[in-house]
Amino acid sequence: MSIPSSSGSKPAKVTAVPDIEEMIRLYGDDILRVCCVYLGKYSLAEDAFQDVFVRAITRAKSFRGESDVKYWLLAIARNVCKDYLKSAWHKRVGSYEDWIDSQAGEEDGRNRRGKGAPGLREDRIIDDMIEDSELMRAVRTLPAKYKDVILLRFYYDLDTHEIARQLGITESSVRSRLFRARGKLASFEATEDA
Repeated sequence: MSIPSSSGSKPAKVTAVPDIEEMIRLYGDDILRVCCVYLGKYSLAEDAFQDVFVRAITRAKSFRGESDVKYWLLAIARNVCKDYLKSAWHKRVGSYEDWIDSQAGEEDGRNRRGKGAPGLREDRIIDDMIEDSELMRAVRTLPAKYKDVILLRFYYDLDTHEIARQLGITESSVRSRLFRARGKLASFEATEDA
């Protein structure tokens, strides 16, 4: 099945889900980035990334073709990340990892927990995130409903109509959430500058 690349072009609507290797090749980097933004830790994002594609495989029959495969995967990724953030396991492990990071210190934006050199894929994603690290940190502080619209609007360049369709809300709700999210980001920036 031929589906255009995720770089810059809108994905084609299809009625069947492509095979897993094709989905990972076309949309894997985007899904991993979304997981990184939501979860804030690359190692946790990798786990979520795997869970996204496991869910996609197990729920492939539920794909009705009403949205693009990419946006279907993004919806799964958002839900997986929200589940991770709500889980008691994440709250315990996350605080432990934060403590380890604070004890070990950081070097070149990466922790020193004895892991090998990051792979090329991780390097590229980390470099992209470091470039906008302050913005990403601010976006991660937003409540999920604001984080969703910010990512879909500015990262994936969707219009308000498409965002409303993806999230199952009205276009006026999308505009309202975008307005409020921008306000929260501006107040975050003002707090950081003070």
